[in-house]
Amino acid sequence: MKIRPFAEFETELPYDGVEGDESVDFEEIVPAGKNIAEAWAIILRPLGYEASEPIQDDHGWWLNVRDGRYKYELFIARVFDSECHLHAKEAFGLFRSKNFPSFLTQLNSALNADPRFMNIGWAGSLNDRTTTPTPVVE
Repeated sequence: MKIRPFAEFETELPYDGVEGDESVDFEEIVPAGKNIAEAWAIILRPLGYEASEPIQDDHGWWLNVRDGRYKYELFIARVFDSECHLHAKEAFGLFRSKNFPSFLTQLNSALNADPRFMNIGWAGSLNDRTTTPTPVVE
């Protein structure tokens, strides 16, 4: 079994980054993707997961997710209007639990069922250009 914890996807949610002005070289003051993280928290809660409010990072947003004793982290970044990235990982663990593949599969199913998210492709790393429609490959 191969786990592919990186994903690229498209969304119909509006771009929500806050841009600076010429005094800061037009860099983002608030990175885009908070609305995506908020939507994902809403999607995950009915599946039995506890999801934090989005946490701002320099390049995107973190979402802490918990299922009983297992903790996961989702990093969501919106690079351009239509290009979005996800990195899913387990929190506080040196080894992957047997539940991580199940979590990724549930996340993928929920995202594919939501019409706001489309063209989801999962990869083994950021540089892996070969994607699969599922995060777990037998």
